[in-house]
Amino acid sequence: MTRCLLFLSSAATALALFLSAPAHGEQLARIATHSQRYGGQIEISAYDDPLLKGVTCYVSRSHDENALGGNSQPPRAPDAEVSCHQAGKLITPTQVPKQAQVFDESVDPIFRVLHVFRILDPSRLTVLYFSYTESELAGDLPGHVDVITLPVRGR
Repeated sequence: MTRCLLFLSSAATALALFLSAPAHGEQLARIATHSQRYGGQIEISAYDDPLLKGVTCYVSRSHDENALGGNSQPPRAPDAEVSCHQAGKLITPTQVPKQAQVFDESVDPIFRVLHVFRILDPSRLTVLYFSYTESELAGDLPGHVDVITLPVRGR
């Protein structure tokens, strides 16, 4: 058991920790497109995991700009993608919940919400990030999994 010094905490602690931590995304870029499917622009944002320092989830989503007023309109298709990666030195606390919601973000004002969960796999020294989009019209859309290897502590 010297391979992994991560301890699992209760579901109640995890729930309290992540309900109190709002998602703070940093907009990195807006790229103009000429695609009817993606609307007028693609926005790319970065969301840092509030518990595992050094992990960032990158989110891209479409925005349709109204040519007359410049107001953002809801995307026409389920066009939100998430990719979570180790983006710096990985700093893990002594207690990591086995499963917790990292953040959820409204993809458009009416229909969809993007959910990102962290799942700890201590026997393989990995952490998985599972994301999916919830849509009022289409139901829950297929999810995506990213895997990050945790550092080995002690020998």
